[in-house]
Amino acid sequence: MTPPPIASRATSSTAIANLTQIGTPLYVKLVMSFRKRIETGEWAVNQQIPSLDELAREEGVARATIRHAIGFLEAEGLIGRYRGRGTFVLRRPQSGVFYDIPTSWDALVNNEPDIQIEWLESSTVMRPQSINHHGGTLSPNGYQHLRRLQKHNQIPYFVGDSYVERTIFRNVGKKAFNSPVPMRLIQNHSGDRIGRVEQTIQASNADFEVAQLLDVPVNTAIMVVTRSVFDKEEVLLYESQGLFRSDFVRVHMRLK
Repeated sequence: MTPPPIASRATSSTAIANLTQIGTPLYVKLVMSFRKRIETGEWAVNQQIPSLDELAREEGVARATIRHAIGFLEAEGLIGRYRGRGTFVLRRPQSGVFYDIPTSWDALVNNEPDIQIEWLESSTVMRPQSINHHGGTLSPNGYQHLRRLQKHNQIPYFVGDSYVERTIFRNVGKKAFNSPVPMRLIQNHSGDRIGRVEQTIQASNADFEVAQLLDVPVNTAIMVVTRSVFDKEEVLLYESQGLFRSDFVRVHMRLK
């Protein structure tokens, strides 16, 4: 069978523009650039993409860097490599970015991204630290502090601190929080008690620690998402602060 035609290449000026954005590692820029080519149809489904050597020359980077980036697209199921034939597009990505930040309670509860979780810390505290919990009162039982790093196809995109009311945490157990959807756990355990839920989204910059965890330069733009869940008596049940790489997320809302 004759292989499909090779997909067209982006112009060198476009490639250079994509790769000179400040604050994102080179291999991630390539992943997002190649992903965009598939999303727009420049690299069409069932078409063969350029070889590693051709892409390396086009982008002006090492062949190993191209192989690294292509590996992420393969892990995502967007492309397939076939011995003796080349590399072909299998499907388009569902979104131009990896993660749409939920903007409703139902979306928070039901959203379940394909991620890997790495635990960084778990400890008992009496109050959440350095998070504005929008009023309410604190539980006398204290909170379980959970800090974790989340990755998609081994690319770190989120580091977060969560504080779970101790009674809820004891009843649910730490193992349950291996789930990428902690809000579902809160809903399942305390749904009839939940009164108010707040979410704040703002832009910031990565400090040294966050930059190391997310594999980005210091002062890279990040999105800070703070969430607070209160019961009907205005007692804080859950609070979190998530720091997202801005190149991996977006906020989309239908206004009308």
